Amino acid sequence: MSSPLTGENNIFSDRYSARAIAIGNVFTPLADDSSAVFYNPAGVGQFYEKSSFNSMYADVHNLGLIKSFVLSGAVKFKEDIGMGGGWVYERVNLEPEIWGQHRLFYSLSYELIDSIYVGASPKLLIITTDFPGYENVLGYGINFGFLVTSESWDVALLKDNDIGINAGVLVEDVFTRIEWQKEYDEKVPYHITLGFNLDYDEKINAGIHFKTLKENITTFGLGCELYLLSMIGYDFGPKLKIEDIVLRAGMETENIVSSGTFISGGFGIISEKFSFDYAILYQADYFAATHYFSLNFTK
Repeated sequence: MSSPLTGENNIFSDRYSARAIAIGNVFTPLADDSSAVFYNPAGVGQFYEKSSFNSMYADVHNLGLIKSFVLSGAVKFKEDIGMGGGWVYERVNLEPEIWGQHRLFYSLSYELIDSIYVGASPKLLIITTDFPGYENVLGYGINFGFLVTSESWDVALLKDNDIGINAGVLVEDVFTRIEWQKEYDEKVPYHITLGFNLDYDEKINAGIHFKTLKENITTFGLGCELYLLSMIGYDFGPKLKIEDIVLRAGMETENIVSSGTFISGGFGIISEKFSFDYAILYQADYFAATHYFSLNFTK
């Protein structure tokens, strides 16, 4: 029996940040804001003396049928320990089926040695619905992450040319189970994401990831960011307090939710304390677009 959460008709999203979506969801090797809670829990150890808070809203395909809300936060707890938490709520109205889904994440990261992090993110799933046989579904599981940031590469060629390289691994749904009320438990298959990101002088980011979804299927994503004001050396001045404007583009092949190719793009506006991110995602096979909006606060 295939559930609406993990089967071929999976309706729940694996997208949590407009910035990440705009670059093809290639965020496992970056994980440098609080959405790392979802994309790579090892990344929550990067914030040093700062804290990060992120939110996102989306109306999938702009039909009013599937709406997604995301909140996350992360902070450096001790010198080598970071922690964070996240909440995802999705409301699905596909009459006669109406679903409400909550996912709660708690992340802990430890810096093994200079700029090399490991992390874990236990998670809880609660689904509420009036659909017969699926009332009050409960699930639980854990994700593991590993991150090597550019500061750990002691390579003169990279440092002399202001090039940074990050590498990240995310293992999702380890030991994850869902307790349905139809007298059976469902084990969720694990997924592995391996990603790399190249940063040039904090002006250009380019990344790629590979993800195993199910037996004998590996997908990939590509993404890039262009920091326009840094590239041209322009400054708006103290009145506007805009530090940079970022253009983004990406693509992703078949993902956990559905098959096909996804094309994405967007922009970000960054100030000292907050940033606003927008992404548009096209599912090429269906010519359907979804708009995503995020606010990120840094303290």
